[in-house]
Amino acid sequence: MELPETLRLAIEDVAERQPRQALERAATSLSAAYRAERGAQSVRAVDSLAAIAAYAVTRLPATFAALTAALTEARERRPAWEPRTLLDAGAGPGVTAWAAEAVWPSLRQATLLERDQRMMTLGTELLAASPPGALEVSWRQVDISSSWGKPTPPPADLVTCAYALNETPEARRADLIARLWAATEPATGALALVAPGTPAGFAIIRLARDQLIAAGAHILAPCPHERACPMPPGDWCHMAQRLARSRLHRQLKGGAAPFEDEKFSYVIAARQPGTPIAARVIRRPVTYSGRVILDLCGPRGLERREITRSQRTAFRAARDARWGSAWPLAIGDEPDASDEDGPSQD
Repeated sequence: MELPETLRLAIEDVAERQPRQALERAATSLSAAYRAERGAQSVRAVDSLAAIAAYAVTRLPATFAALTAALTEARERRPAWEPRTLLDAGAGPGVTAWAAEAVWPSLRQATLLERDQRMMTLGTELLAASPPGALEVSWRQVDISSSWGKPTPPPADLVTCAYALNETPEARRADLIARLWAATEPATGALALVAPGTPAGFAIIRLARDQLIAAGAHILAPCPHERACPMPPGDWCHMAQRLARSRLHRQLKGGAAPFEDEKFSYVIAARQPGTPIAARVIRRPVTYSGRVILDLCGPRGLERREITRSQRTAFRAARDARWGSAWPLAIGDEPDASDEDGPSQD
């Protein structure tokens, strides 16, 4: 996955206005804060113009990739839904507006809530340099972990909160989730929550999922059911999205690889149910000659399946499966060779 070209160029223009050494120091500090999962300290690491620029180069693309992947899975569950309004809480420089509009071109208006004026300034500049489609964007300076002030933002078709719950004090998270859910359009709205793909990030998403189900929400993605999460202690549900690194991105991170894998946990809840799926692929598939190993989560819980070439329909699906994708066949219902006519041609 790549950033829109115009957005990438706008980010590089912002970065070029900062001294290279300051940019490199800021990128190192920011990466250390995220790796250490220091929560609010990762926000405080973005404490200068150089840090803002380093964030735009190194973290904004990852956020865009994770959001686009998560929202795309939700769109697959509700293909006829065409949201027109967006409310993004903890918007940073507004990357959600880009990702959401890429998934749903039907979006026409976005309200972005962000407490840091410097992030808002950066977001305004990026949007001005290359606006995402026909989306009209308005900003409000708000600390989402406390009162949102007056007037209250109107209900939105799509409400999002990405990489902000983990930076919200634990005592305030349940209240924030309740306000986010209440902000969704009451008939057909949806809420998307994204957190780092770490044990701590998943724990936050898992609790949010429980709270939303208790509030009457339907889970669109990634879960194929609304039962208790079957993930055992010591493990965590997360996905990965590969994104291309720009030359400047590689330089600031000190790496030669032209890509990186952003790992994230997420849940998308809606007022209306979506098209059900049989299961979700929760690990990277392992492919051997003539067989594919899949780790799946379904209504019956977690299960590892070995799909062989003789299971022609399932084998084709398994070869196309990726980490995080929906699995079309119910666990245990994959047809075997006796269900097929003639020898396999694969």
